[in-house]
Amino acid sequence: MQAKNIYMIGIKGVGMTALAIYLKQMGCEVTGSDTAEVFVTDNLLKENNILFHSQFDEKNLHTLKYDLIIISAAYDDSNVEVSEAFRRKMNTKYYSEVLGEITSGKKTIAVAGVHGKTTTTAMLALMLEEGKLDPSFIIGSGEVPNFHSNARKGEGDYFVLEADEYRKSPKDNTPKFLDLSPEIAIISSIELDHPDIFPSIEDIYAAFYSLACRVPRRGSIVLCLDYPKAKKLIRSIVDRNFETYGFDPSSKWRIVNTKQEDDKNVFSVESMGTVYGPFKMKLPGNHNILNAVAALIVALKIGVSEQTIKDALDKFQSVKRRFEIIGEAGNIVIVDDYAHHPTAIIRTLEAAKRKYADKKVWCVFQPHTFSRTEKLLEEFSASFKVADQVIIMDIFASKREEQGKITSEDLVEKIKKTQSKVRYIKSADEVNDFLVKNVKGPSVILTIGAGNIYELGKKLLSSLKEREEIE
Repeated sequence: MQAKNIYMIGIKGVGMTALAIYLKQMGCEVTGSDTAEVFVTDNLLKENNILFHSQFDEKNLHTLKYDLIIISAAYDDSNVEVSEAFRRKMNTKYYSEVLGEITSGKKTIAVAGVHGKTTTTAMLALMLEEGKLDPSFIIGSGEVPNFHSNARKGEGDYFVLEADEYRKSPKDNTPKFLDLSPEIAIISSIELDHPDIFPSIEDIYAAFYSLACRVPRRGSIVLCLDYPKAKKLIRSIVDRNFETYGFDPSSKWRIVNTKQEDDKNVFSVESMGTVYGPFKMKLPGNHNILNAVAALIVALKIGVSEQTIKDALDKFQSVKRRFEIIGEAGNIVIVDDYAHHPTAIIRTLEAAKRKYADKKVWCVFQPHTFSRTEKLLEEFSASFKVADQVIIMDIFASKREEQGKITSEDLVEKIKKTQSKVRYIKSADEVNDFLVKNVKGPSVILTIGAGNIYELGKKLLSSLKEREEIE
């Protein structure tokens, strides 16, 4: 990285914040801009003394000191700062291009997949840290409690980071992860998602196929076989080393002996006649077992001991918004999760049922993007069966789409075919009031979605505690 004075447009996005922290640790001067909206990354930027403007304004760029402008994937030249940077012919790069540059020369481990990227990346970074490998990492989360950050510049050879399949920019549909040159790639899942740029499962499969082809023949592709398209990938690329894993019995690394024990998720892994484990971790659910197995395969391959991996998993505290326990009010537990895809919702609810077997499960879901809700409407409608009560809020429109034909009321009508205890409640304030009035007895309330629903959890916790004091 030659640039030293860097300005970042959209600096509060989780990936951009992580990159900003990493670049500052490299010795760069970093600042930027974003909206005034509260983000989960605000505290991280403050703690790292990274200043930024709370609105986009072309005047923010009226200085000669910036030798690189990094642009978030969310913005193109319709943003006034991006437009000004292009007009002035400033040195500009998109987020994924900078990732490709800073990982060059490192042994890059790219963690990709529709599900599990963030948790798997954080787990693997901790395993390598505990193994004294001093990795660099960039994690797409507001914070990773084990590191009190979401990025770090290590002195070791390995660079662990999330590899996002979404587009590089609003005007370039190239998947971001194709700017990387990984020595090892984890592909945790291949399913239809982001229908605004991947209209079919074949389109998204093609993206992961391209990523796999970027892994050199001396490298490895760690692939979850629990998804049909994963098997197609193996058949299509015969000259790469695949390490397959999952609950699928044909996996090279097969998950066995799973159980819940003393509030711990316990599992072992069998490979080529050898059983590894048992491993124990606080995170519930089979989906988190899959995340852990992907990470431990890589860790074992690069020389981290089994005992070190066990110790790392045992102390792993998850990441922001991944089955994050917000708090408890009496016999009511509030949990927040980023789940926004039908498969992720099913797994999160199943994990809650298993972990809190003695409690009633309330699910509050905020759908994310009109295109995803419309394209996966049938899948969403069958995702809430195991919940005891379901509340659907208004669809959270991302910056990449303003409106759509589908509504939350449409989703509720579909859900009613498989789950009668579902209702539509428009806003977070209304949901808060409804839950305070109606949730009684041992319960767990899950707030889930990729929008701003995470803001509800703390407010709800406070409201429930107030109710408890009054009663």
